[in-house]
Amino acid sequence: MIEKDVLKVVLQRLGPGAAIPSITSQLKGVLTDVSSRADFLTAESSLATVTGQAEYVQPANLKNIYEITFVNGPILDKKTYRQYLKAIEAGTSLSGKPANYAIRHQKIYLWPVPDQVYSLKIDHSIVHPQVFTDILFETDFNEAIIEGVLAQLWREKNQGIDESENPHKTAFEAEIEKLIAGLDGDPAIVEYRDI
Repeated sequence: MIEKDVLKVVLQRLGPGAAIPSITSQLKGVLTDVSSRADFLTAESSLATVTGQAEYVQPANLKNIYEITFVNGPILDKKTYRQYLKAIEAGTSLSGKPANYAIRHQKIYLWPVPDQVYSLKIDHSIVHPQVFTDILFETDFNEAIIEGVLAQLWREKNQGIDESENPHKTAFEAEIEKLIAGLDGDPAIVEYRDI
């Protein structure tokens, strides 16, 4: 789905005479809101270490790192940035095969400092990018996205009116609750109790 598809449905739902040339700002806000609610968007990134370098730029639009692993190898232990600083201060961050990582200031810090080139995988969730052509969410999210945009437009048109009266906000929140509930269980498992 792209922005034009969302705009088409929004205009249909608003009815004849609706003149909205663009929903770019509303759509960006909704995509950020939806992706901030739960880890709906996940990705895997590669990281090739550099000998003697501990600091690396984190993946774009990073929300949460689940784990960092060596390709076909062990998982690195997640530590706090404070623990990383203490390791440097104590001299325990000497070079070798990294066993730990910390995150701070949009950087990933590895220690021991890599003593050669290693290939790592980063399994993580992301926030929807602000610059996009295609919307990254699956079709299950279409209704939530459309209702979210309609809720934003309603809010802009009805400033000063209590937000609880926004019917699209209620519909948006209900759609988000369904999507979050879908994350909690395995939809492929069905339990029958009719015997």
